[in-house]
Amino acid sequence: MQTCFRQSTFRLMKTTFDPARPLWNARLLMVERATPDAQACAEWYALLLSDTLSQLDGKTWQLDGADRIMRFSVGPAKTVPRVAFTFPDAAQLHAYQSQLAAKGVALTSLAASDTFGPSAFEIVDPDGRRLVFCAAPVKVSANLPDDADPDTLPLPGRLQHFVSASTQTNNMLDFYRDVLGFMESDRVVDTDGDLSSAFLRSDAEHHSIAVFRAPHAGPDHHAYEMPNWNAIRDWADHCGDLEIPIWWGPGRHGVGNNLFFMIEDPDGYKVEFSSELELMTADQAYREWPHGPRALNLWGSAWMRS
Repeated sequence: MQTCFRQSTFRLMKTTFDPARPLWNARLLMVERATPDAQACAEWYALLLSDTLSQLDGKTWQLDGADRIMRFSVGPAKTVPRVAFTFPDAAQLHAYQSQLAAKGVALTSLAASDTFGPSAFEIVDPDGRRLVFCAAPVKVSANLPDDADPDTLPLPGRLQHFVSASTQTNNMLDFYRDVLGFMESDRVVDTDGDLSSAFLRSDAEHHSIAVFRAPHAGPDHHAYEMPNWNAIRDWADHCGDLEIPIWWGPGRHGVGNNLFFMIEDPDGYKVEFSSELELMTADQAYREWPHGPRALNLWGSAWMRS
């Protein structure tokens, strides 16, 4: 009998690394959403993503899918207390850990888990968000029978980037670029030269982390990367079936050049569906954009944070 399966894109990550750039090839693995009713939020995302939902403890739930993990914990509404990045193998994780330790970065070891695997550790960024680095086991999708209903299968969408809002964009850029080793791809500046936003990459994709200037620190959004424009359509149809309205888009970002649309979860936190994100080499220099709508949307209206 013939079978079909969805291959994990973690298999496409390089298994070698440049000792001078031990972060290169790290990808976003998990976003943790905190909210007072974590179970209800987890169930909303379970309906959206069609991934496997489990309860980890009395206050924590987790969704596991192909190349995406979402965790939900009890806490302040509309917050993201932790995100996790994964390396393709333990050797690169250990090389990166050694580099951070040599810089004097405070590292906290985590207990081995099915989510993060052995040797995971976390650090805290200038805004107090926890960053986990791990070499998680590769997720291989199970073989599916020919008669599987495609309408019940999870749509493809790798967890790709997380964006935070901050009152200290320069400090955040310095930390992620100079301390953690993320490579700056683009920055957006005001007419007086002040930094409005910065986009940084940990692999060839334009950004896996970004920061926007805002009146208050907090999460901005996270994004799932689609394989093509038709998948953007399929996700929009899926959201329509669930009566989840599109909040912004469809459009094309100037910075990153990706197609996108955004929705809101029950807290009003933004979720992005993206495709065709720009690819860059490891040594490609950052570009500078003027602060304005076209940096955010080449097709029309823009969500201006500041």
